[in-house]
Amino acid sequence: MIINNIYDLLNNAMPDSGIGIKLRAMTGNKDLTVFAIELNHSQSIPAHYHKQGIETYQILTGQGKISIGNIIEGKLIWQEERNVHEGDCFSVQPNEVHKLQNIAQQSLQVIGCSSIAHSNEDRYFVNE
Repeated sequence: MIINNIYDLLNNAMPDSGIGIKLRAMTGNKDLTVFAIELNHSQSIPAHYHKQGIETYQILTGQGKISIGNIIEGKLIWQEERNVHEGDCFSVQPNEVHKLQNIAQQSLQVIGCSSIAHSNEDRYFVNE
């Protein structure tokens, strides 16, 4: 058994080359991976979607804003924006465009669960 500590992983993580935030796989397999995510002040995960599988987020520390939208007739339409904070948990469905922003001074630390493909080949960025 391998045990990883989220805080050790985040302290030693390099920014993800695709989105510029700290992102590390902690455990799991190709079907279900648990990720450690950290967004510093004013950082965000840019608008994107995944074609397969849900993505679940658990906010550990900090405050953020999750935005959910859809592409309608070739245009991104934001349909819901909600502030989230420590203790909140939510899921994003397949093909839902989403972005997560840090809206506080302190870092936003999150546990995310999805297939490993969500961090590379099943991640489609959308221009706002």
